[in-house]
Amino acid sequence: MIQFESSSHWSRTPRLLHSKLSLARIPFMATPEYPVSAVAQNDRKLVAPLWHTTILVLVVVGISLTQAIQQQHLGAIELKSRLPLYFTQIAFELLLFSYVWLLGLKLTRTSVREIIGGRWASVNDFIRDIAAALGFWLVVAGVLLILNKILGQNTTIRTLQPLLPQTATETAVWIILCATAGFCEEFIFRGYLQKQFFAITGREGWAIVLQSIIFGAAHGYQGWKGMITIMIYGAMFGILADIRKSLRPGMMQHAGQDIFSGIVGSILTRRHYI
Repeated sequence: MIQFESSSHWSRTPRLLHSKLSLARIPFMATPEYPVSAVAQNDRKLVAPLWHTTILVLVVVGISLTQAIQQQHLGAIELKSRLPLYFTQIAFELLLFSYVWLLGLKLTRTSVREIIGGRWASVNDFIRDIAAALGFWLVVAGVLLILNKILGQNTTIRTLQPLLPQTATETAVWIILCATAGFCEEFIFRGYLQKQFFAITGREGWAIVLQSIIFGAAHGYQGWKGMITIMIYGAMFGILADIRKSLRPGMMQHAGQDIFSGIVGSILTRRHYI
């Protein structure tokens, strides 16, 4: 606790007074009220204008509804090549990322690094993030099995069969698509939206729940069971981001699981196991 001497004592020790005042100007020696307040204000700072977030949510949900309607007729269409669909989705992911970055974050001078969080200062940092991603993958697998028991068999794989890669070229582009989605979607939902909702509500729990609801709504083409599963999936990603204070493990797991699911699903489909 910082104690202050009487004024008479100060007058007798001008050098001591000068020393104390000099120390008080050093940030880590100052009283805690100002730094704590500054940190709290920075955490609650909107990362983009509210109109920007509103437009993003409306666009994401609107496109999801459109995809849900189109998905009903997709199974009856025989695709000669999935590459146009893959490149379109890659372009869409990058367009959303650009909208968030160039038309949102820059208005509040928020950097991409601030949204992603964490850093790899050494090989050990990178290994820890990989370990976190792998550990999270095991947790996700367990939760998905439980949800499958509760909700009944999810027909997501069957509805997505027309979209799974069938050739070496499609598989290569599929990997690029999954890597792009892993980066962009984690950045947008667990980064931008989660931080924005925390700034609005002041509660990390509400921020995680709200971004996960929108994340689930963005996957309307997977049906209501798929949307519930994706919503819980998104909440788990939000918790991971909050614990790690970084999007890096979530980005790696998101991309890795999508790549793995697509390739394995494609193999099982060709062998008529699903």
